[in-house]
Amino acid sequence: MRKTARFCWGFLSVLLALSLMFLIPSAAMTEDARRQYSNPDGDSLRSLLNPRAVLASAVFSDILPSANVVSLPVELFTPGNTPIEENFTEDGYRDDTIIVELAKERMYDSDVYIAYVKIATPSQLRTAIAGTKISSERTNQTSAISSNYNGIVAINGDYYPNTSGGYIVRMGETYREHTSDNLDLLLIDEWGDFHLILRGHDVQENGVAAFLSEHEIVNGFFFGPALVVDGEKRDIPEDYQFAPNADNPRAGIAQLGTLTYALVAVNGRTDNSQGVTLAEFADIMAQLGAKQAYNLDGGNSATLVFHGQVYNDKPQDERDVTDIIYFASATEE
Repeated sequence: MRKTARFCWGFLSVLLALSLMFLIPSAAMTEDARRQYSNPDGDSLRSLLNPRAVLASAVFSDILPSANVVSLPVELFTPGNTPIEENFTEDGYRDDTIIVELAKERMYDSDVYIAYVKIATPSQLRTAIAGTKISSERTNQTSAISSNYNGIVAINGDYYPNTSGGYIVRMGETYREHTSDNLDLLLIDEWGDFHLILRGHDVQENGVAAFLSEHEIVNGFFFGPALVVDGEKRDIPEDYQFAPNADNPRAGIAQLGTLTYALVAVNGRTDNSQGVTLAEFADIMAQLGAKQAYNLDGGNSATLVFHGQVYNDKPQDERDVTDIIYFASATEE
């Protein structure tokens, strides 16, 4: 059944992608989007054969956030600015500093919930914890933490107290600095760019040193695996933790381009949505056009929140977690 679905999807992919070239007004495109459609090689070809990636690009093609936006403080316990309530719709949110567009897909016999996000400054990509100090194991629901910090859209993090390794950094505050032979790292720099460092003590020691020679770690996560690296879907190691070959609910985050991201939650363990393996999750991220993508804490922790409510509409009760990733407005209105 999955092979048939993939064949049909591949055929429809070409038709939809080609039709979008004529349906999207050229005057509404940014220069980056224009280059994707006009350049016939490299990433552009992948986009033309990948309608989900084209749609993700189209979501933001008519937006050019102001260059005069004031950055938010890079401080762990400082919330984002209060969003404009009347700007929320069922499908997203927009102001002069951020765009959020929501989508739901059916992939691998599972419900996939996506929040596409474009921000004006890197400071709008933020993290928060349930407690009052980064070492705390206090927990709370993703929706509650997001509301406490004025999050427009949020996803659960890596549940850092549940492990003993990794580079755990939240809004510039460092809690732990350890390499690992078992798990991949995600480091986010001062420009909001993702850097994925694969497992292995030597690999991570050298990778972190190279990173720190050019950047600072604003946020660092320890869970994984890396799903997409530099635009290429990763092969998932058979011995990676977190049941890589089992169908489970999953949560992850991807960078699609400069200051452009996707938060993704896949429902699972129900009759209507079985969940996905990590290899399938990597394929989902690749289909969305991810340049970099990383797996976060899954299972019942997998929760995508929009406007303070659980967006992925899972039947299980919302689980308490220690930390979240969220996007906030920088508007001063």
